[in-house]
Amino acid sequence: MGDLFNHPETLIWAVPLLPLLGFLINGLFGKRLSLASSGGIASAAVVCSFIIACGIFIYTLPRGDVRSSSAVWMETGGFHINFRLLVDHLSGLYMLIITGVASLIHIYSIGYMSHDEGYARYFSYLNLFVFSMLMLVLGDSLVTLFMGWEGVGLCSYLLIGFWFKDINNSIAGKKAFIANRVGDFGFMIGMFLLFWHFGTLGYDGLAAHAADIAAADTTMLNAACICLFIGACGKSAQIPLYVWLPDAMAGPTPVSALIHAATMVTAGIYMVARLNFVFVHAEIAMEIVALIGGATALFAGTIGLVQRDIKKVLAYSTVSQLGFMFMAAGLGAFNVAVFHVFTHAFFKALLFMGSGSVIHSLEHSLGHGNPDSQDMWKMGGLKEKLPITMGTMTVGACALAGIPLFSGFFSKDAILFTAFHRGDAFGYIIYGLGVAAAICTAFYSFRLIGLTFFGKWRGDEHAYAHADESPRSMTAPLVILALFAVGAGYLWLPPAFGVHHPPFADWLAPAWQTAQATLPEGSHFKFAEEHDVGAEWVNIIISSVIAVGVSIFAFIVYSKPEGLEKVKKLAFSGEGDELRMKPLYKVLLNKYYVDEIYEKVFIGPVRIASDVLFVVVDVIVIDLLFVNGSAMLVKASSDLGRRLQTGFVRHYLYAFAIGMVVL
Repeated sequence: MGDLFNHPETLIWAVPLLPLLGFLINGLFGKRLSLASSGGIASAAVVCSFIIACGIFIYTLPRGDVRSSSAVWMETGGFHINFRLLVDHLSGLYMLIITGVASLIHIYSIGYMSHDEGYARYFSYLNLFVFSMLMLVLGDSLVTLFMGWEGVGLCSYLLIGFWFKDINNSIAGKKAFIANRVGDFGFMIGMFLLFWHFGTLGYDGLAAHAADIAAADTTMLNAACICLFIGACGKSAQIPLYVWLPDAMAGPTPVSALIHAATMVTAGIYMVARLNFVFVHAEIAMEIVALIGGATALFAGTIGLVQRDIKKVLAYSTVSQLGFMFMAAGLGAFNVAVFHVFTHAFFKALLFMGSGSVIHSLEHSLGHGNPDSQDMWKMGGLKEKLPITMGTMTVGACALAGIPLFSGFFSKDAILFTAFHRGDAFGYIIYGLGVAAAICTAFYSFRLIGLTFFGKWRGDEHAYAHADESPRSMTAPLVILALFAVGAGYLWLPPAFGVHHPPFADWLAPAWQTAQATLPEGSHFKFAEEHDVGAEWVNIIISSVIAVGVSIFAFIVYSKPEGLEKVKKLAFSGEGDELRMKPLYKVLLNKYYVDEIYEKVFIGPVRIASDVLFVVVDVIVIDLLFVNGSAMLVKASSDLGRRLQTGFVRHYLYAFAIGMVVL
């Protein structure tokens, strides 16, 4: 097989083009295909893409980066963009994550969406999403990345609003699209600033200017990096542009797994990691990245503590975990950030698909779209009905909570230690935010498990009686993801475990060489390579005690009826008709009223301004003055001309005589 990958310059095009082909077949001919054909073609396209990606990763990348043949895409004066794909150690890893997790999600979707009337349309959108994400990570310039960046934005709109007959789903899709457009505006300004100063947007071209970047005006660099980070805040759901992601739950559950695990939401992390040699010289921007990441991790984590909807808990968990990734990136530990992307892809896809299995089993009786099928307070005791789903989701919850020896433990611990090891006030602030967010994470992870699978059933008895384990097409991907949710972390064991050259860190090392070569002496950014083993053991013990202790506490409280009664007393006051939510619980349940604040501060005034502009500009200036006014002017002129041309000879003689007198 190695011979097949000796000349990969052309073969790498197959990785993104196969999903594109699947999109075209289902998009053009989906109505003529059977359900088995639609799902089979879409899944086969992504699985084949994954197989080719594995071959390139195993046989070709160890010998060096792979670049496809290039073609001139745009050429205007001195500005030209070559359309070319690049597979290096960073993009190659992302390529594997995207195609691997997406393959499992496609297979899972065959069972999950089997009764949906938009089956072929769904798979065509899913394939287009994978194509766009692959173009984002495989392009060799910021322009190509931006093309994929916009592509995943479009696909998220299509998939979140997939069930568009429900107006709320359409609104959620629109919200995602608009929030990302706000971020994209900042992203474009950042690109323009880089091109203005360095004359290129290609990765190789920017890397060639590494010395110029290191010596560049810090004000310009900070401005460019902050603008780029604004784009990342939109795509990767950070404060203040995170508001679209929880509403993305309106789409089918496999879409949530695809968007929130391996694809769109990690695009911002990829962009920052890809431009690491630019960001490390913009220290103010880096501190903003870390601070926003830490604040988002804690902010979203607190909201997740009280959500009733099983998918909403996981949505806010995603926002929080993305914050952890940006914490690491902002501290210069880009390799640790990417490692958390890697582990998170498996356990978060597992949790979303597991929640889909729960919803799927209940919707048979409750009906599609019934909110009770997602309300954890109306579940309980499902471990007997859904043993595979329960077991695999518990593994995912352990990884998310950071229970020792599960994958999330290793990646989250590395992030916290990076902050702690920085050793200054800023590092300790980030560490404190991270620890507080980790406490929230462990709590809501096992609150979800306790409410859903343990205790007594609290919902519709008919739904419980007919609940059954999902088909193998849905449970098999869960088992595979559960294995990775355990094993993925062992690719980066900490030095405290006696491993000083973890394979994951060594694999990514070439991606940071340019930045490391230009870092000044005494820089804060060490790329998580320096370690104090004693301090690391302290951090491991603290993280382990927090994760295990908080998880056990949450599980005990939420898996027993008496625990739920105590929770209700903490959350509510009064009795019967006088039952009222306590202020803190109400604030958290309503997500700090951020949507309402945005409505009052931004959306409302913009809507009023647009209404005024519509009346003044469109109705008065354009319609009344320009369109109707010009018509009335022509009519008045024609009326005057008509009066002069009466058709009577005597009138013309009078005019002739008057003219002679005047002359």
